[in-house]
Amino acid sequence: MLFESLDKIKRNSIMSAILLVALGVIIIVCPESFIPSLMLGFGYTLVILAIVMMLNFFSGKKSLMEYLKFSGALVLGIVGICVLVFRSDIMRVLAWLAGFMLIVDGGRTMIHSFTYARRSKRKSWWVLTILSVMLMAAGVILFANHWWDTPNMLMKAIGCAVFFAAIVSAIRLVWTWPLRDPKGDDDDDE
Repeated sequence: MLFESLDKIKRNSIMSAILLVALGVIIIVCPESFIPSLMLGFGYTLVILAIVMMLNFFSGKKSLMEYLKFSGALVLGIVGICVLVFRSDIMRVLAWLAGFMLIVDGGRTMIHSFTYARRSKRKSWWVLTILSVMLMAAGVILFANHWWDTPNMLMKAIGCAVFFAAIVSAIRLVWTWPLRDPKGDDDDDE
């Protein structure tokens, strides 16, 4: 069971790291004139992602995790619609959403550090815990967002935070996979 969970985490970590790096670079490099288009693209992406998650819920087995994912899909859909409808004051909502996602990702990374990295007796597993705390702190800073006056500065801060999240996700992948058996064998041989 533990190895199956770890295999899912490995695939999710690889995909999320690639997507977060791409998103962070796009946001950092994006000129100020394209920020409205980037926000519209973000809103449409959230709405489409929410629809796909809801369809996945209705076609799959119903478990507690699936109900939680469905609730997350509803929140993503509502945020996506808000991004599309309230374009003028949406930067604060985007900062809240990015901050919340970073806090959740930091919590997930902390759980992985205690559940997988420490359990497999990885050296320096506590580094992953420190990085998860830093990730949650970046999320709180973005959530507060009192320091950025212009949308361009806020987008650059979101881009840097997302890029940092991608680095932490890649480090999480290194520390949690491959899981070592307490006897010293790797799970790659199975």
